[in-house]
Order: sequence, then C-alpha cells, then structure tokens
Amino acid sequence: MRFGSCVILLGVGLMACPSPASADDEGSSSGWALASAGAVDVAGFVVGGTLLARGHGDHLRDNAGWLTIESGFVLSPIAAHAVSGEWGRGGLFAVVPLATLGVTVALFQQEPDTVESGTLPQQRWMWAMFGAGLFSSAVGVVDALWAPARAQKIAVRPTVAPGQVGLQIGGTL
Repeated sequence: MRFGSCVILLGVGLMACPSPASADDEGSSSGWALASAGAVDVAGFVVGGTLLARGHGDHLRDNAGWLTIESGFVLSPIAAHAVSGEWGRGGLFAVVPLATLGVTVALFQQEPDTVESGTLPQQRWMWAMFGAGLFSSAVGVVDALWAPARAQKIAVRPTVAPGQVGLQIGGTL
C-alpha cells in the first residue's frame, strides 16, 4: 500500500506546483503539460506493474496494482491541465477515467480474483474499463496541449444596441 500512496503524493505534488511557463511561451507550456501527465502515468504504471508482477496469486496485491495504474489515468489529465491553470477543465476530463476506475472497483469487489483467474466476461469488462480509461485520459491530455492557444483566442466584448446590453464571447472553448 506504500506504493499507491507514493503515486497519489506524486500526482498531488505535480498539481500543486505553479505553472513553470508563461502564457506567451506556447511550446514550453504544452511541453510541461505533456511531461506532467506522462510523469503521472509512468509512475502509475511502474508502481502498479511492480505490484502486479509481485502478486503471484495474491488478489489484494494484484487488485492494488491494477487500480494504481487506473488511478494514474484519473490524475494525468488533471496534472496536464494544472500546468496552464485549467483545473476545472482537467477535472472534467478526469470524470470518465474515474467512472471506469469505479466500475473496476465494483468488479473486484464482486470477484476479487479477476486479475489472475477471472471468467472471460469478467476479464473483458476489466480490460474494457482499462482501455476506456486510458483512451479518455489521453484525450484529456491532448486537450491540455491546446490550452495556450485557447487562452490567446478567447475574447469577451461588451455589446450595446438599442434596448440591449450584453457580452459577446468568442473563440475556441
């Protein structure tokens, strides 16, 4: 269980860091977003893979390893968006990986030995949730790479017309 806490602490530490790039430095900000997301995913795979490799039939260790890897999928879009200060957007992109993690937890509660000796339908669900979590996390990270361009192209203008007052919002959201 120490390994899982290390991954969580690494993810929280990355998210707590201030943005290393200025808004003018597009390439650097995108690079930091990709690097932070990659660091979280690699840490999840290393720690989770180590737990899985050492499991050898111990379903608690196997499940902890599998869930550690999937937890990295939840944290990586948040870490990538945190670089540009888009915490809310990162949280939105973490919803689908969090849901897949929840389904996997429910599956492991139903059948604790799913990782090593689950039935074919259980294995299909487990791998489907793994793939969906990985794909949706990657979509969130790719979205974070466009954050500098979004920040430069969003415009809010006041509008005044006979009988109307309002705001016009334009750009790429």
